[in-house]
Amino acid sequence: MSGLKIGLGVSGLALILAASPNGKAQNAMVLPTDAILGYSLDWFAANGEATAVPTEIAVYSLSCGECIEELSAIARGYATAPDRFMLASFKKKDRDVSIPLLSLGLSNLDPKTRRSKLLDLIRIYTGDPDHYLENLEDWVTTVESRWPIGSGYKEDVLSRAFATNVLDMQARILALMDKMGTPDKIPLDQPTLAHEVTRGSDRYNALVATLSLSWLRPGLETKEDAESIGKRARSIDPLKSLLASQWRELKEWAMSGGYWIWGGRLGTDILGEIIDWQAQYHLLPDDATRLEKQRKWFEGTIVRAAKGPLSPLEAFGLADIEALASPGWSAAQADARQQLVFASYLGNLTTSKK
Repeated sequence: MSGLKIGLGVSGLALILAASPNGKAQNAMVLPTDAILGYSLDWFAANGEATAVPTEIAVYSLSCGECIEELSAIARGYATAPDRFMLASFKKKDRDVSIPLLSLGLSNLDPKTRRSKLLDLIRIYTGDPDHYLENLEDWVTTVESRWPIGSGYKEDVLSRAFATNVLDMQARILALMDKMGTPDKIPLDQPTLAHEVTRGSDRYNALVATLSLSWLRPGLETKEDAESIGKRARSIDPLKSLLASQWRELKEWAMSGGYWIWGGRLGTDILGEIIDWQAQYHLLPDDATRLEKQRKWFEGTIVRAAKGPLSPLEAFGLADIEALASPGWSAAQADARQQLVFASYLGNLTTSKK
């Protein structure tokens, strides 16, 4: 679904996580180029697909004035389209309008048809971006009118699910590389670095937000929202047993908009359990559906914890049969695994110095 090809398995991830909690901050870490390429999109390239590894990846957002000008010129044939691009989605409105666009891209398997439809939509969007940013339903209707025959935006669950996953992974990559401003470019003719970050800084908060479980975090709309990230973040140890009262408190925190990042010293078996649990959520079409699934998981866990303390690992249970049978299961596992890889970098990159 995402096109991701990552060589790091669960055992390799365990080694990274084991080294993270007490490690000294590093000035920079090299990000795997295959992950960056795997989560970038070549949909605007000539004939709808890149034929070679590009020297750079363009970075846009759909609320940035300069980006709108560049995308408008590309859509109208006045400028050369990038071979690969990413969309920044740190702000809620950016994320909201980007997901339908990426969903359409994933729903079209023919590269030329996909490119034609996407450029047509970009032309329409850049003609009145403020309207679509303020009226999301109008944008969704416009996108759905270009949907492949026989399906629709709401019915195409996997396209919406993986559009969300890809967009969220792009946000993690951009935060790690300190590419949060737009327009920007990721050069590929030099090492792709994740840079050191100061605890409590704006970028640190951005990293915490993007590396957390995306369906729980509140949408970022104001400066106050961004400043509250650190206060609403928790490191969740999957091995720590909790009483029913503690599970109720955790549910209240999470359901009211929390930043949940896995923590603790995690072995291979534990990581595999986290990946399988999380992958089930990555197959659901949107944040609301994922949030409802976790609410039900909390409620069931609280009932079980009334009989004795229960850890998140013990509360995971078996993966849904429907999820295991999904054609997107392996890709959902890969997305969950890559999120854990990126989250494991945070401890090594964080410094307390001002």
